[in-house]
Amino acid sequence: MPLVPLGIGSYKRSDGLVPEVVLRNMYLEEDKSGISPDKTLRIQRPGLSLTDRLGDAPIMGLHYRTATGERLAVQNSQLFAGTAAKGTLAAASPVAIVSTPFLSLVAADGKLYRYNTQIDVVTLPNDAPSNGFVQDVDQLNAYGLILLPNGRFYWLVPGETTINALNFATAESLPDKAKALRRLGDEFWIFGDENIEVWQPTGDQDAPFQRASGRNFERGCLARDTVRRFDNTLVWVGDDYQVYRASSVPQVISDNGIAERIRKATGPCSAWVFGIDGHSFYVLTVPGQGRFAYDAATQAWSEFTWPVGYGYQVNGQIVAGSDVDGRLFVVDGNALTDDGAAFERCLTATVAINGRPPRNDSVSVGVGCSTLTIVRFRWKDGQDDFPTYYDEVEALAPYDVAILWRLGMPDQPYRTIEVSCVDPAVRLRISGCYANEAWS
Repeated sequence: MPLVPLGIGSYKRSDGLVPEVVLRNMYLEEDKSGISPDKTLRIQRPGLSLTDRLGDAPIMGLHYRTATGERLAVQNSQLFAGTAAKGTLAAASPVAIVSTPFLSLVAADGKLYRYNTQIDVVTLPNDAPSNGFVQDVDQLNAYGLILLPNGRFYWLVPGETTINALNFATAESLPDKAKALRRLGDEFWIFGDENIEVWQPTGDQDAPFQRASGRNFERGCLARDTVRRFDNTLVWVGDDYQVYRASSVPQVISDNGIAERIRKATGPCSAWVFGIDGHSFYVLTVPGQGRFAYDAATQAWSEFTWPVGYGYQVNGQIVAGSDVDGRLFVVDGNALTDDGAAFERCLTATVAINGRPPRNDSVSVGVGCSTLTIVRFRWKDGQDDFPTYYDEVEALAPYDVAILWRLGMPDQPYRTIEVSCVDPAVRLRISGCYANEAWS
Protein backbone atom coordinates (compact mmCIF):
# COMPACT_ATOMS: atom_id res chain seq x y z
CA MET A 1 0.00 0.00 0.00
CA PRO A 2 2.38 2.76 -1.16
CA LEU A 3 1.18 6.01 -2.85
CA VAL A 4 -2.56 6.40 -2.29
CA PRO A 5 -4.78 8.11 -4.96
CA LEU A 6 -6.27 10.65 -2.56
CA GLY A 7 -8.89 13.13 -3.84
CA ILE A 8 -8.34 12.60 -7.56
CA GLY A 9 -11.83 13.95 -8.39
CA SER A 10 -15.47 13.86 -7.43
CA TYR A 11 -16.83 10.53 -8.65
CA LYS A 12 -19.87 8.55 -7.57
CA ARG A 13 -21.14 5.64 -9.64
CA SER A 14 -23.91 4.11 -7.58
CA ASP A 15 -25.06 1.83 -10.40
CA GLY A 16 -21.50 0.53 -10.70
CA LEU A 17 -21.53 -0.51 -7.04
CA VAL A 18 -18.14 1.03 -6.33
CA PRO A 19 -17.02 3.29 -3.45
CA GLU A 20 -17.42 7.03 -3.92
CA VAL A 21 -14.35 9.20 -4.54
CA VAL A 22 -14.69 12.55 -2.75
CA LEU A 23 -13.02 15.83 -3.66
CA ARG A 24 -15.17 18.29 -1.72
CA ASN A 25 -14.55 22.04 -1.57
CA MET A 26 -11.08 21.56 -3.03
CA TYR A 27 -9.76 21.52 -6.56
CA LEU A 28 -6.69 20.09 -8.27
CA GLU A 29 -3.64 21.91 -9.54
CA GLU A 30 -0.41 20.69 -11.10
CA ASP A 31 2.39 20.93 -8.56
CA LYS A 32 5.17 23.15 -9.90
CA SER A 33 7.06 23.20 -6.59
CA GLY A 34 8.03 19.52 -6.41
CA ILE A 35 6.51 19.09 -2.94
CA SER A 36 3.84 16.56 -3.91
CA PRO A 37 4.76 12.93 -4.65
CA ASP A 38 1.90 12.57 -7.13
CA LYS A 39 2.65 15.98 -8.72
CA THR A 40 -0.78 17.31 -7.72
CA LEU A 41 -1.91 19.88 -5.19
CA ARG A 42 -5.40 19.89 -3.65
CA ILE A 43 -6.28 23.52 -2.89
CA GLN A 44 -9.38 24.69 -1.06
CA ARG A 45 -11.95 26.62 -3.07
CA PRO A 46 -12.49 30.35 -2.45
CA GLY A 47 -14.96 31.42 0.20
CA LEU A 48 -17.92 33.79 0.02
CA SER A 49 -18.08 37.31 1.42
CA LEU A 50 -21.54 38.83 1.86
CA THR A 51 -22.14 41.99 -0.14
CA ASP A 52 -25.93 42.50 -0.01
CA ARG A 53 -29.17 40.81 0.99
CA LEU A 54 -32.38 41.42 -0.93
CA GLY A 55 -34.67 39.45 1.37
CA ASP A 56 -35.30 35.85 2.33
CA ALA A 57 -36.58 34.47 -1.00
CA PRO A 58 -34.15 32.74 -3.40
CA ILE A 59 -32.43 34.69 -6.17
CA MET A 60 -33.94 33.64 -9.53
CA GLY A 61 -31.48 35.40 -11.84
CA LEU A 62 -28.35 37.56 -11.71
CA HIS A 63 -26.77 39.72 -14.40
CA TYR A 64 -24.39 42.65 -14.91
CA ARG A 65 -25.52 45.45 -17.20
CA THR A 66 -22.31 46.81 -18.67
CA ALA A 67 -23.77 49.97 -20.23
CA THR A 68 -24.86 51.35 -16.86
CA GLY A 69 -22.69 49.36 -14.44
CA GLU A 70 -25.77 47.96 -12.70
CA ARG A 71 -26.15 44.61 -10.99
CA LEU A 72 -29.56 43.20 -11.96
CA ALA A 73 -31.16 40.52 -9.83
CA VAL A 74 -34.58 38.88 -9.83
CA GLN A 75 -36.06 37.80 -6.52
CA ASN A 76 -39.61 37.17 -5.38
CA SER A 77 -41.10 38.55 -8.66
CA GLN A 78 -39.10 41.78 -8.31
CA LEU A 79 -36.34 43.12 -10.53
CA PHE A 80 -33.61 44.85 -8.54
CA ALA A 81 -30.94 47.19 -9.84
CA GLY A 82 -28.44 47.09 -7.04
CA THR A 83 -30.71 47.03 -3.99
CA ALA A 84 -33.44 49.22 -5.54
CA ALA A 85 -36.64 47.49 -6.67
CA LYS A 86 -37.49 48.48 -10.25
CA GLY A 87 -40.80 46.69 -10.80
CA THR A 88 -42.61 43.38 -10.73
CA LEU A 89 -42.51 40.48 -13.14
CA ALA A 90 -43.62 36.86 -13.15
CA ALA A 91 -40.74 34.76 -11.82
CA ALA A 92 -41.72 31.46 -10.25
CA SER A 93 -38.75 29.77 -11.94
CA PRO A 94 -35.23 30.88 -12.95
CA VAL A 95 -35.11 33.73 -15.46
CA ALA A 96 -32.81 34.58 -18.38
CA ILE A 97 -31.40 38.13 -18.52
CA VAL A 98 -29.34 39.82 -21.25
CA SER A 99 -28.37 43.43 -21.99
CA THR A 100 -27.72 45.32 -25.20
CA PRO A 101 -26.13 48.79 -25.13
CA PHE A 102 -29.69 50.20 -25.07
CA LEU A 103 -31.73 48.06 -22.67
CA SER A 104 -31.98 44.77 -20.80
CA LEU A 105 -34.32 41.91 -21.72
CA VAL A 106 -35.70 39.39 -19.23
CA ALA A 107 -37.41 36.10 -20.10
CA ALA A 108 -39.46 35.10 -17.06
CA ASP A 109 -41.99 32.25 -17.03
CA GLY A 110 -42.66 32.65 -20.74
CA LYS A 111 -43.08 36.42 -20.76
CA LEU A 112 -40.66 39.01 -22.14
CA TYR A 113 -39.76 42.16 -20.21
CA ARG A 114 -37.52 45.11 -20.98
CA TYR A 115 -35.67 47.27 -18.50
CA ASN A 116 -33.99 50.62 -18.93
CA THR A 117 -35.01 52.66 -15.93
CA GLN A 118 -38.13 50.62 -15.16
CA ILE A 119 -39.53 47.20 -16.01
CA ASP A 120 -42.14 46.88 -18.81
CA VAL A 121 -43.77 43.96 -20.61
CA VAL A 122 -42.75 43.52 -24.25
CA THR A 123 -45.63 42.30 -26.40
CA LEU A 124 -44.72 39.89 -29.17
CA PRO A 125 -46.26 40.36 -32.63
CA ASN A 126 -49.80 39.03 -33.04
CA ASP A 127 -48.71 36.16 -35.29
CA ALA A 128 -46.23 34.80 -32.74
CA PRO A 129 -46.87 31.06 -32.29
CA SER A 130 -46.88 29.07 -29.05
CA ASN A 131 -49.13 31.68 -27.43
CA GLY A 132 -46.22 34.08 -27.38
CA PHE A 133 -44.21 31.98 -24.91
CA VAL A 134 -40.62 33.24 -24.66
CA GLN A 135 -38.05 30.51 -24.03
CA ASP A 136 -34.73 32.40 -23.94
CA VAL A 137 -32.98 35.68 -24.74
CA ASP A 138 -29.49 36.78 -25.77
CA GLN A 139 -27.90 39.48 -27.93
CA LEU A 140 -25.54 39.80 -30.89
CA ASN A 141 -24.23 43.03 -32.42
CA ALA A 142 -26.65 45.01 -30.17
CA TYR A 143 -29.66 43.11 -31.55
CA GLY A 144 -31.84 41.57 -28.87
CA LEU A 145 -32.61 37.92 -29.72
CA ILE A 146 -35.84 36.33 -28.45
CA LEU A 147 -36.34 32.57 -28.82
CA LEU A 148 -39.70 30.79 -28.88
CA PRO A 149 -40.17 27.07 -28.18
CA ASN A 150 -40.96 26.19 -31.81
CA GLY A 151 -37.56 27.47 -33.00
CA ARG A 152 -38.75 30.86 -34.22
CA PHE A 153 -36.66 33.77 -32.98
CA TYR A 154 -37.35 37.49 -33.21
CA TRP A 155 -34.77 40.23 -33.16
CA LEU A 156 -35.13 43.62 -31.53
CA VAL A 157 -33.37 46.26 -33.64
CA PRO A 158 -30.72 48.28 -31.75
CA GLY A 159 -32.24 51.36 -30.16
CA GLU A 160 -35.86 50.20 -30.57
CA THR A 161 -38.20 49.03 -27.81
CA THR A 162 -40.85 47.14 -29.83
CA ILE A 163 -40.49 44.12 -32.09
CA ASN A 164 -41.35 44.45 -35.78
CA ALA A 165 -43.64 41.60 -36.83
CA LEU A 166 -41.40 40.91 -39.86
CA ASN A 167 -38.21 40.62 -37.83
CA PHE A 168 -38.09 36.86 -37.30
CA ALA A 169 -36.57 33.66 -38.65
CA THR A 170 -36.94 29.99 -37.73
CA ALA A 171 -34.42 27.27 -36.96
CA GLU A 172 -35.74 25.05 -39.73
CA SER A 173 -33.56 22.03 -39.03
CA LEU A 174 -34.88 21.74 -35.47
CA PRO A 175 -38.02 19.58 -35.58
CA ASP A 176 -37.91 19.44 -31.79
CA LYS A 177 -38.58 21.98 -29.07
CA ALA A 178 -36.11 24.86 -28.88
CA LYS A 179 -34.51 25.07 -25.42
CA ALA A 180 -31.85 27.79 -25.49
CA LEU A 181 -30.19 30.47 -27.61
CA ARG A 182 -26.65 31.51 -26.80
CA ARG A 183 -24.14 33.82 -28.45
CA LEU A 184 -20.59 32.61 -29.08
CA GLY A 185 -18.26 35.19 -30.61
CA ASP A 186 -19.91 36.55 -33.78
CA GLU A 187 -22.55 33.82 -34.08
CA PHE A 188 -25.30 32.27 -31.98
CA TRP A 189 -26.37 28.72 -31.34
CA ILE A 190 -29.95 27.49 -31.00
CA PHE A 191 -30.29 24.38 -28.85
CA GLY A 192 -33.21 22.01 -29.24
CA ASP A 193 -34.27 18.82 -27.52
CA GLU A 194 -32.33 16.73 -30.04
CA ASN A 195 -30.39 19.09 -32.35
CA ILE A 196 -28.29 22.25 -32.46
CA GLU A 197 -28.30 24.87 -35.21
CA VAL A 198 -25.79 27.74 -35.69
CA TRP A 199 -26.66 31.19 -37.09
CA GLN A 200 -24.41 34.04 -38.24
CA PRO A 201 -24.83 37.76 -39.01
CA THR A 202 -25.11 38.85 -42.67
CA GLY A 203 -24.61 42.63 -42.50
CA ASP A 204 -27.98 43.04 -44.26
CA GLN A 205 -30.35 45.20 -42.19
CA ASP A 206 -33.42 43.55 -43.75
CA ALA A 207 -32.19 40.00 -43.07
CA PRO A 208 -29.45 40.40 -40.44
CA PHE A 209 -29.00 36.66 -39.68
CA GLN A 210 -28.67 33.46 -41.67
CA ARG A 211 -28.16 29.83 -40.83
CA ALA A 212 -24.53 28.67 -41.03
CA SER A 213 -24.21 25.97 -43.67
CA GLY A 214 -22.99 22.61 -42.38
CA ARG A 215 -23.11 23.70 -38.73
CA ASN A 216 -25.94 21.47 -37.49
CA PHE A 217 -25.24 18.94 -34.74
CA GLU A 218 -27.18 15.82 -33.74
CA ARG A 219 -27.00 16.55 -30.04
CA GLY A 220 -29.72 18.05 -27.88
CA CYS A 221 -29.92 20.12 -24.71
CA LEU A 222 -31.45 18.96 -21.44
CA ALA A 223 -31.94 22.34 -19.73
CA ARG A 224 -31.69 25.98 -20.85
CA ASP A 225 -29.80 27.23 -17.83
CA THR A 226 -26.91 24.80 -18.29
CA VAL A 227 -25.82 26.51 -21.55
CA ARG A 228 -22.98 28.87 -20.72
CA ARG A 229 -20.08 30.60 -22.44
CA PHE A 230 -17.02 28.97 -20.92
CA ASP A 231 -13.33 28.73 -21.78
CA ASN A 232 -13.83 30.39 -25.19
CA THR A 233 -16.63 28.03 -26.18
CA LEU A 234 -20.09 26.87 -25.08
CA VAL A 235 -20.80 24.18 -22.49
CA TRP A 236 -24.16 22.54 -21.80
CA VAL A 237 -25.85 19.40 -20.48
CA GLY A 238 -26.92 17.23 -23.39
CA ASP A 239 -30.08 15.23 -23.86
CA ASP A 240 -28.11 12.09 -22.93
CA TYR A 241 -27.17 13.52 -19.47
CA GLN A 242 -23.55 14.17 -20.45
CA VAL A 243 -21.86 17.57 -20.29
CA TYR A 244 -20.55 18.84 -23.64
CA ARG A 245 -18.31 21.60 -24.87
CA ALA A 246 -18.69 23.02 -28.37
CA SER A 247 -16.04 22.13 -30.94
CA SER A 248 -16.07 20.97 -34.57
CA VAL A 249 -18.30 18.29 -33.06
CA PRO A 250 -19.55 18.44 -29.45
CA GLN A 251 -16.99 16.98 -27.04
CA VAL A 252 -17.93 15.19 -23.79
CA ILE A 253 -16.28 16.68 -20.69
CA SER A 254 -18.23 14.78 -18.03
CA ASP A 255 -17.56 11.28 -16.73
CA ASN A 256 -19.99 8.43 -16.09
CA GLY A 257 -20.44 9.50 -12.47
CA ILE A 258 -21.51 13.05 -13.39
CA ALA A 259 -23.85 11.67 -16.07
CA GLU A 260 -25.47 9.37 -13.50
CA ARG A 261 -25.96 12.25 -11.07
CA ILE A 262 -27.63 14.33 -13.81
CA ARG A 263 -29.90 11.41 -14.73
CA LYS A 264 -30.98 11.18 -11.09
CA ALA A 265 -31.59 14.92 -10.68
CA THR A 266 -34.84 15.89 -8.97
CA GLY A 267 -35.29 19.07 -11.02
CA PRO A 268 -33.83 21.11 -13.91
CA CYS A 269 -30.06 21.54 -13.82
CA SER A 270 -28.40 24.96 -14.09
CA ALA A 271 -24.87 26.32 -14.23
CA TRP A 272 -22.72 29.43 -13.99
CA VAL A 273 -19.03 30.10 -14.61
CA PHE A 274 -16.12 31.96 -13.07
CA GLY A 275 -12.33 31.97 -13.12
CA ILE A 276 -9.70 32.46 -10.42
CA ASP A 277 -5.90 31.99 -10.28
CA GLY A 278 -5.71 30.44 -13.73
CA HIS A 279 -8.61 28.03 -13.15
CA SER A 280 -11.87 28.38 -15.09
CA PHE A 281 -14.84 26.67 -13.43
CA TYR A 282 -18.16 25.56 -14.88
CA VAL A 283 -20.28 25.09 -11.75
CA LEU A 284 -23.20 22.73 -12.35
CA THR A 285 -26.13 22.52 -9.94
CA VAL A 286 -27.79 19.08 -10.02
CA PRO A 287 -30.91 19.21 -7.80
CA GLY A 288 -30.96 16.38 -5.30
CA GLN A 289 -27.31 15.53 -6.02
CA GLY A 290 -25.21 18.61 -5.31
CA ARG A 291 -23.04 21.19 -7.08
CA PHE A 292 -20.08 20.08 -9.17
CA ALA A 293 -17.35 22.26 -10.65
CA TYR A 294 -15.50 21.33 -13.84
CA ASP A 295 -12.03 22.89 -14.04
CA ALA A 296 -10.85 23.62 -17.58
CA ALA A 297 -7.22 23.68 -16.38
CA THR A 298 -7.20 20.08 -15.10
CA GLN A 299 -10.39 18.67 -16.71
CA ALA A 300 -11.34 17.35 -13.26
CA TRP A 301 -14.65 17.62 -11.38
CA SER A 302 -14.93 18.75 -7.75
CA GLU A 303 -17.89 19.06 -5.41
CA PHE A 304 -18.60 22.58 -4.11
CA THR A 305 -20.99 22.69 -1.15
CA TRP A 306 -21.86 26.37 -1.27
CA PRO A 307 -25.26 28.14 -1.32
CA VAL A 308 -24.93 29.86 -4.72
CA GLY A 309 -26.50 28.97 -8.04
CA TYR A 310 -26.01 32.14 -10.10
CA GLY A 311 -23.14 34.46 -10.81
CA TYR A 312 -21.13 36.64 -13.15
CA GLN A 313 -17.58 37.94 -13.34
CA VAL A 314 -16.68 41.45 -14.40
CA ASN A 315 -13.58 43.61 -13.89
CA GLY A 316 -11.99 40.82 -11.87
CA GLN A 317 -14.86 40.65 -9.37
CA ILE A 318 -16.98 37.49 -9.07
CA VAL A 319 -20.53 38.14 -7.85
CA ALA A 320 -22.73 35.19 -6.86
CA GLY A 321 -26.37 34.90 -5.82
CA SER A 322 -27.96 32.39 -3.48
CA ASP A 323 -30.68 30.10 -4.79
CA VAL A 324 -31.54 29.36 -1.14
CA ASP A 325 -32.20 32.89 0.14
CA GLY A 326 -31.65 36.47 -0.94
CA ARG A 327 -27.97 36.82 -0.15
CA LEU A 328 -25.50 38.19 -2.69
CA PHE A 329 -21.81 37.39 -2.31
CA VAL A 330 -18.40 38.12 -3.70
CA VAL A 331 -16.45 34.94 -4.44
CA ASP A 332 -13.37 35.87 -2.44
CA GLY A 333 -10.02 34.14 -2.74
CA ASN A 334 -9.07 35.61 0.63
CA ALA A 335 -12.18 34.38 2.47
CA LEU A 336 -11.85 31.15 4.47
CA THR A 337 -15.59 30.72 5.15
CA ASP A 338 -18.94 31.20 3.41
CA ASP A 339 -20.20 34.39 5.04
CA GLY A 340 -18.81 33.18 8.38
CA ALA A 341 -19.96 29.57 7.99
CA ALA A 342 -17.21 26.96 7.97
CA PHE A 343 -17.13 24.47 5.11
CA GLU A 344 -15.61 21.00 5.22
CA ARG A 345 -12.67 20.21 2.97
CA CYS A 346 -12.78 16.47 2.39
CA LEU A 347 -10.95 13.91 0.25
CA THR A 348 -11.10 10.13 0.00
CA ALA A 349 -9.03 7.36 -1.52
CA THR A 350 -9.76 3.68 -2.01
CA VAL A 351 -7.07 1.01 -2.20
CA ALA A 352 -7.88 -2.49 -3.44
CA ILE A 353 -6.86 -5.32 -1.10
CA ASN A 354 -5.77 -8.25 -3.24
CA GLY A 355 -4.56 -11.56 -1.92
CA ARG A 356 -3.42 -11.78 1.67
CA PRO A 357 -4.27 -8.49 3.45
CA PRO A 358 -1.17 -6.49 4.44
CA ARG A 359 -0.74 -4.60 7.68
CA ASN A 360 -1.67 -0.93 7.53
CA ASP A 361 0.79 0.57 9.99
CA SER A 362 0.42 4.21 8.92
CA VAL A 363 -1.11 6.78 6.62
CA SER A 364 0.76 10.04 5.98
CA VAL A 365 -0.59 13.12 4.21
CA GLY A 366 1.29 16.18 3.02
CA VAL A 367 -0.34 19.29 4.46
CA GLY A 368 0.01 23.00 3.83
CA CYS A 369 -1.84 25.26 6.24
CA SER A 370 -1.92 28.96 6.98
CA THR A 371 -1.94 28.32 10.73
CA LEU A 372 -1.72 25.32 13.06
CA THR A 373 -4.73 23.09 12.43
CA ILE A 374 -6.26 19.65 12.96
CA VAL A 375 -6.51 17.12 10.14
CA ARG A 376 -9.13 14.42 10.63
CA PHE A 377 -8.82 10.79 9.52
CA ARG A 378 -11.27 7.91 9.39
CA TRP A 379 -11.42 4.74 7.35
CA LYS A 380 -13.62 1.79 6.47
CA ASP A 381 -13.22 -1.62 4.88
CA GLY A 382 -15.38 -3.34 2.31
CA GLN A 383 -19.06 -3.03 3.13
CA ASP A 384 -18.58 -1.21 6.44
CA ASP A 385 -19.72 2.38 6.99
CA PHE A 386 -17.42 5.14 8.11
CA PRO A 387 -17.38 5.44 11.91
CA THR A 388 -18.99 8.53 13.40
CA TYR A 389 -15.76 9.53 15.17
CA TYR A 390 -12.44 10.76 13.77
CA ASP A 391 -8.79 10.33 14.62
CA GLU A 392 -7.26 13.80 14.76
CA VAL A 393 -3.68 14.76 13.91
CA GLU A 394 -2.12 18.17 14.46
CA ALA A 395 -0.49 19.85 11.45
CA LEU A 396 1.98 22.71 11.84
CA ALA A 397 2.04 25.76 9.57
CA PRO A 398 3.09 26.27 6.86
CA TYR A 399 4.25 22.76 5.85
CA ASP A 400 3.88 19.45 7.62
CA VAL A 401 3.21 15.75 7.20
CA ALA A 402 0.21 14.50 9.17
CA ILE A 403 0.80 10.87 10.12
CA LEU A 404 -1.75 8.46 11.58
CA TRP A 405 -0.38 5.24 13.07
CA ARG A 406 -1.76 1.72 13.56
CA LEU A 407 -4.85 1.54 11.36
CA GLY A 408 -4.98 -2.23 11.69
CA MET A 409 -5.15 -4.96 9.09
CA PRO A 410 -7.61 -4.16 6.27
CA ASP A 411 -10.33 -6.51 5.07
CA GLN A 412 -10.93 -7.41 1.45
CA PRO A 413 -11.90 -6.20 -1.06
CA TYR A 414 -10.79 -2.62 -0.34
CA ARG A 415 -9.99 0.01 2.26
CA THR A 416 -11.27 3.59 1.91
CA ILE A 417 -9.47 6.40 3.74
CA GLU A 418 -11.03 9.82 4.34
CA VAL A 419 -9.06 12.97 5.16
CA SER A 420 -10.86 16.17 6.13
CA CYS A 421 -10.59 19.52 7.89
CA VAL A 422 -13.35 21.72 9.31
CA ASP A 423 -11.22 24.49 10.83
CA PRO A 424 -12.81 27.79 9.70
CA ALA A 425 -9.65 29.80 10.35
CA VAL A 426 -7.21 27.94 8.12
CA ARG A 427 -6.34 27.80 4.43
CA LEU A 428 -5.57 24.18 3.52
CA ARG A 429 -3.54 22.38 0.90
CA ILE A 430 -3.18 18.59 0.62
CA SER A 431 -0.40 17.18 -1.53
CA GLY A 432 -0.33 13.42 -1.64
CA CYS A 433 -0.86 10.45 0.61
CA TYR A 434 1.27 7.40 1.47
CA ALA A 435 0.36 4.19 3.24
CA ASN A 436 3.01 2.15 5.09
CA GLU A 437 5.84 4.28 3.77
CA ALA A 438 7.91 7.19 5.00
CA TRP A 439 7.28 10.52 3.29
CA SER A 440 9.88 11.26 0.67
